Amino acid sequence: MRTAFALVPVLMVAACATTAPDAAEALRPGEPPYDRAARAAVNRQDMLTQMTFWAQEYAVHPQDLETAQKFVDSLRYGGRADRAATVALEALEKHPEDRKLMRSFGFALLASGKPQESLRPLAMTARDDAADWSVRSALGAALDQLNRPVEARQAYREALSIKTDDPGVLTNMGVSFLMTGDVEDAEKTLQQAATLPGATAETRMNLAVAIALQGRFEEAERIQRVDIPPDMIAANMAYLRALQTDPRRWGELRSGRRTGGR
Repeated sequence: MRTAFALVPVLMVAACATTAPDAAEALRPGEPPYDRAARAAVNRQDMLTQMTFWAQEYAVHPQDLETAQKFVDSLRYGGRADRAATVALEALEKHPEDRKLMRSFGFALLASGKPQESLRPLAMTARDDAADWSVRSALGAALDQLNRPVEARQAYREALSIKTDDPGVLTNMGVSFLMTGDVEDAEKTLQQAATLPGATAETRMNLAVAIALQGRFEEAERIQRVDIPPDMIAANMAYLRALQTDPRRWGELRSGRRTGGR
């Protein structure tokens, strides 16, 4: 039986925003016109429908920045991070100065398990936008995955200086402490995150890990009951107890055991 907890960072994403009609580039000779009504309506559809729609639009309007951005976003939010990164890179060859596209490229690389490659686009976006807290949290997550926790926590602190008490950023900070074995700091940070509006199951599961690793198994079980069934709780607790008796397995936890979700 697989465990349900996930010692992984939270990747912040922003909602898709509809680009103003005049943001699209001029049509090339012979190119079909944009269907603005269809573009506006698709935002209310499920993500698979959005991905299909924007794939078709991208095939017809491959030079259009708005189309490329929408296609990349739909792929990323729909769990196709590898494809999103590929499309973003193609689009950046045509629009190398667009920072929104660069931001999406960095997020897609990180989500597809390429933290080293994500550093440059994320750092460039953070440098150019002093108010973007989410890209700083993503940058911290990339640095943590590259075993650079000091730099990662600085990125999280910068994010929190912009958006105070954000549960996602605090969760990332807590996971960072867990990855280096600082379980008391992890618990304190994750407890703070768990009390805030918007705290997710991921926050609570990481908090349960921090508590269990200090030997407080009953408390950890109570936290997990909010989100997962009893059989998974039992599997989680057996795994965490094994970590205490066999420290060599700590590397498994650091690598992030995850089931389901994205």
